[in-house]
Amino acid sequence: MPITVQVYTALENDDIRDQLQRLYDTSPEFSDGEDAIAQLQQNLTKYTQLYVAEFNSKIIGAIWCTGQGQSKVLENIVVHPANRGRGVAERLVSEACRLEEQNGVERFEPGCGAIHRCLLHLGKLSNHES
Repeated sequence: MPITVQVYTALENDDIRDQLQRLYDTSPEFSDGEDAIAQLQQNLTKYTQLYVAEFNSKIIGAIWCTGQGQSKVLENIVVHPANRGRGVAERLVSEACRLEEQNGVERFEPGCGAIHRCLLHLGKLSNHES
C-alpha cells in the first residue's frame, strides 16, 4: 500500500479540511470532526504540525506533533476505519519522527496508548517510558 506522508502547518485548502473533518468524525477523542478541526486550527498556530497519510490522494490518517525544542508530543492519531490494521498508524508515527529528527527533535512523548505502542516498536521511547 503506497502511502505518502505530508506535513501541514495550516489548513488553507477546503478539500483537505473537509477530508480531515470526515476522518476525525471516526475518532473517539473528539465530539465530532468539526470539533477536531476547530481545535487543530487553533493548535496549528502554537507549535503544532499535522502529519497526514494519503493513499491515492485521499487522506486516510493523521497525527498531531506538538511542542518546541528537542521534545515533541505525538497525539490525536486517527486512521480511517477501512485502513486500520494495515500499518498506517506506524507509518505516520515513523515519518513524523523521522522528519522531526531532521529538525533536531530527540525525544517523543506518546499522547495515547496506540502512539506509545508505535513509538515502542520503533525504538523511539527512552528506557523509563517503556
